[in-house]
Amino acid sequence: MKDIKIITYTKAVLFFMLLFIAVLYPNNLFDYILSDIATSVVGGVIFGSIGKAISYILHDKILLLLMGMLGLFLFFTKNYKKSIFILSTAFFGSVLALFFKNVIHRSRPLDIYDGFSFPSGHATVATIFFLSLLFIVNSNKVDILKKITPIAIVLICVSRVIVGAHYITDVVAGVLLGSIVVDLVKIFYINIYTIFSNITGYEDEK
Repeated sequence: MKDIKIITYTKAVLFFMLLFIAVLYPNNLFDYILSDIATSVVGGVIFGSIGKAISYILHDKILLLLMGMLGLFLFFTKNYKKSIFILSTAFFGSVLALFFKNVIHRSRPLDIYDGFSFPSGHATVATIFFLSLLFIVNSNKVDILKKITPIAIVLICVSRVIVGAHYITDVVAGVLLGSIVVDLVKIFYINIYTIFSNITGYEDEK
């Protein structure tokens, strides 16, 4: 638990450093150059199409829907702790991503996309989705997920930069925010479960 808190504090410091960059230097040279390379050089017809496909497959709304369905399934199969964990990460992650987007108001690299850029909602939710699965699945399936998780998160981050929806700092901030949410829910979800159990009388099946 102590290690989780130290790592989480470090992630939070890095996230707020990127937040200050997004506020004070929204069109900084570092982001601009990398975004220009990604969209004009890398993001050609083939890679651009692949990037869009990945963005659609790992769309934040689709992943949130899957998490909601999984959370309900776990609830009705009396896995209340896991249900609370998955639903809590989905809820707090999406709310925080929307909050920061609407507070920071950073414009996207290309104006063909609606909404704001910082942090990347896709990166935030994808990180939450895969890290949450890693935490709740049976141990015999963890090795497979450990291999898939970093690949999936990197793919969604790269795809969002290639299609011009985000700057590199947006997707990195999204990954940090998503992992912070998962870390915090790991610390507090048992407390939430205890309150829920005391109020409803429902408990996990032994």
